[in-house]
Amino acid sequence: MRVTRRSARTAAVATGAVAALLLPAAGAFAADVPDQDQDPSVSDESVLWRNVDLADGSLAKVYQDGPGRFSADIYAGGSLIDTLTTTGQPAYGQNNGLHVTLQPDGTVTSWLETAPKPTPKPAPKPTPKPAPKKPAPQQAYAKITLPDGNTAKFFKSKGPNTWPRVEIDRPNGHAVGTLDLKHPTAAHHGWTYKLVDTGKHRYELAAIDTPKQGADSWVYDFQGKLIEKYTAQKTA
Repeated sequence: MRVTRRSARTAAVATGAVAALLLPAAGAFAADVPDQDQDPSVSDESVLWRNVDLADGSLAKVYQDGPGRFSADIYAGGSLIDTLTTTGQPAYGQNNGLHVTLQPDGTVTSWLETAPKPTPKPAPKPTPKPAPKKPAPQQAYAKITLPDGNTAKFFKSKGPNTWPRVEIDRPNGHAVGTLDLKHPTAAHHGWTYKLVDTGKHRYELAAIDTPKQGADSWVYDFQGKLIEKYTAQKTA
């Protein structure tokens, strides 16, 4: 069936007029070549040459208006929104990001503008948790020789959270025992050693002899200084 431009245009003009009122002025197609209807040399007896689907899903109806002359009616939603005409030079149009080119041989190409993708914001780095504070290292305040010949080393951590410790060793270096607040007492060969809390973070060491050997006692501070000595009364 031969479809002419005269019969195809009859319904399209009315529909396109309504669509033109609905479209914003900035969105309308701008053709580089004057409308064929204003060219008296172009005949209305145009022949539908082909239909072309455009990049956004709209339609271009391409007509051959004569030797070497083509035009394309652009439809969106069934409404005529513009016409491109070429007579030896490509005709261009664009609307709402759709670009259409009508070549002199009647071929139609189209493409859509792509909006730039937003640059993703980097994910915020988690705030590193502060490393747990390590307890202050203990250092030996003093080392002394006890009345029984064993040695005592005094340790106490610095800072408000003091944790006293006394290590009792034999002369050959073998350990006798360790005194702290949880285990304040140790015994060895008739001698008793006691870690005493006198308050206000002050501590003392008492070395006590057995009653059979006199029951005397010696008291030292954590600097290893002998601060008291008790001599048991001898019974007659």
